[in-house]
Amino acid sequence: MKRYNYKEYIAHIFPCIYYGIICGAITGALIFLFKLCAKKAEEISHYLYNLASNSPLTVALTFVVLILCGLLMYALHKKVPECMGGGIPRSEGVLRGVLYFRHIPTLFATFFGSVLSFLCGLPLGSEGPAVLMGTCVGKLCVSNKQSTWSRYVMTGGAGAGFAVATGAPLSGILFALEEIHKRFTPMLVLSVSASVITATYTNRGLCQMFSMDANLLHIENIGEYSLEHGGYLLLLGVIIALAVGIFDASISIFRNITSKFKRFLTPAVKLVALFVLTGVLVFTFSESVYSGHHTIIEIASEYKPWLFLAAIFVVRLLMMLFITDSGATGGIFIPTLAIGCAGAALAAKLLCNMGMPRELFTVTVILGMCAFIGGTLRAPLTASVLFLELTGEFTNLLFVALVIFTVSFITEIFNLTPFYDIALENMEHKQNHGKQPVIACFEMRVAPDAFVVGKTVRDIMWPHSSVVISVKRADESNQDMDNDGEKKLYSEDTVVVRAKFYDEDEIRNLLKGLVGDKYEIKRTEV
Repeated sequence: MKRYNYKEYIAHIFPCIYYGIICGAITGALIFLFKLCAKKAEEISHYLYNLASNSPLTVALTFVVLILCGLLMYALHKKVPECMGGGIPRSEGVLRGVLYFRHIPTLFATFFGSVLSFLCGLPLGSEGPAVLMGTCVGKLCVSNKQSTWSRYVMTGGAGAGFAVATGAPLSGILFALEEIHKRFTPMLVLSVSASVITATYTNRGLCQMFSMDANLLHIENIGEYSLEHGGYLLLLGVIIALAVGIFDASISIFRNITSKFKRFLTPAVKLVALFVLTGVLVFTFSESVYSGHHTIIEIASEYKPWLFLAAIFVVRLLMMLFITDSGATGGIFIPTLAIGCAGAALAAKLLCNMGMPRELFTVTVILGMCAFIGGTLRAPLTASVLFLELTGEFTNLLFVALVIFTVSFITEIFNLTPFYDIALENMEHKQNHGKQPVIACFEMRVAPDAFVVGKTVRDIMWPHSSVVISVKRADESNQDMDNDGEKKLYSEDTVVVRAKFYDEDEIRNLLKGLVGDKYEIKRTEV
């Protein structure tokens, strides 16, 4: 293990913990308030829809209000486009350095837009907005003079938002590392852990004060698997992988179809159509709207008919297509869980008919649901830990790994593009529309007071789509080998970075924030 002297401790460890605690405390309180508003908004929505169903006139007035709400959300998107769509891909883009955002307008617009979605009954959840708002809080916690720390602190805020929204702190830590950055480094682990732990304590303390449940799900009578059930679980993994393929392919196909009708399907039309369709489903098939939290509990706890489960899967999938295409503000993590839950329930019924014990139905549904979200995110570790935190059962760990990694193996074989990656690519394309990317190398000398001094190459968040080509030591006697990014950078070292970028001034400013502005940064062609 690395040993830090006092100065290195201050420079590397203390800021991670200090900023992480501040960000976690604010995020925990903010997301608690957001969840409270979301809960009240859904309760008001149920009450108003039940009241409106008493007569045809009030039903007609309801659709007029829904149209106005759709136009209101369109106006919000025009004013603050950063609040469009799911908060998770937007946060991923910001934290990886792909997208930029105005953190204060984004924070308020995401809060307001999400509550509007909940009031109208859209099948959207609170976890995506929580992740994006946590990212915004992280940006607020770092001053301009310490801006190089912002991506670390924002990552902690994103993980804290996920942890509070789902009630799963370990999943929040893994989500920030495995899904957002797709890498594990000491500084990231420290920053994210400090934020998530602080946010979780803050949230649970407030939940106790206001008699609220801090957990996402409460499902009892979870069964236990044995080795003789391995064949059933392998088949479950194959079925869930097929469902993931249908999910990913449906979104891509739907986007291709709607892109051919851009002239008629304007953003305003898409949003109004989504709000109206939501109203139709509220009055005809209410299980297919709202976040899906109660639907998950109902499906996992009861042995529902085949037709009901198939209808939930198909209708919620279709609504997901409309939501992602329209860019409605809200989260899609829990709605995706609901889709996976319906698909897993269908698979569990099939396995029970094939001889699997009926008492394993509930645990199979929860396991299949977590495997489904793990397949759509391509985050098997996060999905495995999420199952353990939702159920509190560790005896099924071997079988959890068997199913989730079967799904991961099959999705990797077929090279399916994750949904969040598709969404992020679309956001990046819109942001850089009309610009051509440039690939070039930058040679820079490390200033004595630079951010990178004493830090390893892999611990540094370099600009997006960049790679460190070489490090030339100022002190020739210090020629340590670079073992998987473990080489430390020191004052006066010369670093060469190759990067793909759209704006040269922007990437130069990012590099100056890392190596300092004492020396000139020279551009060389690849």
